[in-house]
Amino acid sequence: MENVAITGLGVISSIGQEIKAFNRNLAAGTVVAGPVRWKGEESDNIWISLIENFDPSNWAEDRVIRNSALFSQYALAAAVQAVADAGIETFDPLRTAVVVGSALGGVDTNAEDQCRLDTSGPEAVDSKFMVKSLLNMPAAHIALRWGLHGPQLSIATACASSHDAMGIAGRMIESGEVDVAITGGTDCAISPLLFFGARNNKMFTPQPDPYKTCRPFNVERFGVMLGEGAGMFVLERTERARRRGAIIHGSLRGYATLADGYHPSSPEPDGKWEQRVMELALESAGLPGGSDDIDAVVAHGTGTPAGDVAELAALNRIYGDRSTPMRVMSPKGNFGHPHGPAGALGLLVGLYSMRENALMATAGTYDERELMPEVKNLHAVIKQPAEGRIDALQVNAFGFGGQNSSLVVTRD
Repeated sequence: MENVAITGLGVISSIGQEIKAFNRNLAAGTVVAGPVRWKGEESDNIWISLIENFDPSNWAEDRVIRNSALFSQYALAAAVQAVADAGIETFDPLRTAVVVGSALGGVDTNAEDQCRLDTSGPEAVDSKFMVKSLLNMPAAHIALRWGLHGPQLSIATACASSHDAMGIAGRMIESGEVDVAITGGTDCAISPLLFFGARNNKMFTPQPDPYKTCRPFNVERFGVMLGEGAGMFVLERTERARRRGAIIHGSLRGYATLADGYHPSSPEPDGKWEQRVMELALESAGLPGGSDDIDAVVAHGTGTPAGDVAELAALNRIYGDRSTPMRVMSPKGNFGHPHGPAGALGLLVGLYSMRENALMATAGTYDERELMPEVKNLHAVIKQPAEGRIDALQVNAFGFGGQNSSLVVTRD
C-alpha cells in the first residue's frame, strides 16, 4: 500500500482515555492493575486492567448511551477523538467507510441479561438487548454519528480483529473504493463470565505483585492480564490528506492475514505461520530493503508460555541475524490484553514510538537476566524506552483460532 495516511488517533484504555494521557503513561512505564472483587474470586493475587471513571457523556448523547453497550461507547468515544484529531469537519457519506473489529462484542451485556432472566424472569430482560449486544453496533453507532453511507463492516477475528479491520480499511482506500475510513477495534470484556472462563482455562496464575502480572518475554511469565478498551484511527488517501494540510501520523504500508490451522487456542510451536504473516506484510509494504528497513517491532507478546515462544521464534528467523539487534516490545504489561483492540492499541504504541524515535519499554520485566533464552539475538526493550530513529515498524496481532495478522507502518 502506498496511498494510505493515518491522520486521526483516538483511544480509550486503562492507562489513558485520550492520546496525550495514553502516551504519557506509556513513556512512564505505568501499569494499571486492580484486584478482582467478584464473588468466587475475591483475591489480591489476580489482577485485571479495568478502565476507571469512563463517562460516555463526554462523547455521546444520552439517547445513544441508553441504546448502546460499553464496547460501542468505547469505540464511539475513540472515534470522536480520532475524527477531531484528523481535523475533519464533514465527510462525503458515500466515500467514507467504517470498519471496526471486536473479538467478543457485547459479552458483558449478554451475561447481565441472562442473569436478569434467570433471577427475575423474562420481563427483566432489557428491551434494548439486541441492539446493545450485536457485534456490528460499534460500527453502526459511528456511521450514525456522522450520517455515513459507505461500507460498514464489523470484523471478528479474535485478538487480531482490529488489525484485520485496519488492513481491510486500508485496502479499500488503496483500491479507490473509498477516500476515508474510520477504523480500529473495541472490546469491553472484563466480566465475571469471561474472567472465570479464562481462569478455568488457566490463562493466568496468581501473582502477588501487580507490576509482574503480565510479563512478556520473561522466563517466569504467568499468563495474560485481562484488559479492555478501544483504539480508533482515521485513514485517508495520502494525496487528500496532504491537500487539506492534515498532520500525517504515519502511513499504513503493509498488511497480511492468514491462519495457523493448528489448534483452537495455541499457536504452532515453531511460529512458522506467524513468521509467514510477517513476511507477507513486509512484501505488501514493498519497502526497498524489505525487512532490513524495519527499525522496531511491537509484538503481540501476551506473556503466555506458548505464545511468546512461537512469536520470538518467528521474529528471530526474520530479524535475528542483524548486527544491531532488532528492538522488540509488547505493551500488554501496561494495559492488559484488551482482546479485539489489541492490535489497534499496539499500533498507537508504535506510532508514538516513531514520533519519539524511541521504542517504548515492555512492562513487567525489569532485569535482563529474567528474559527468555528464546529472545536470542533480539533486543527486548525493558525498563526504559530504547532510543534510535524509527522510520518503519511492524506491529503484530495474533488470536485464538489461529488468527495471524501483521501491519507495517512508516513515517510519512
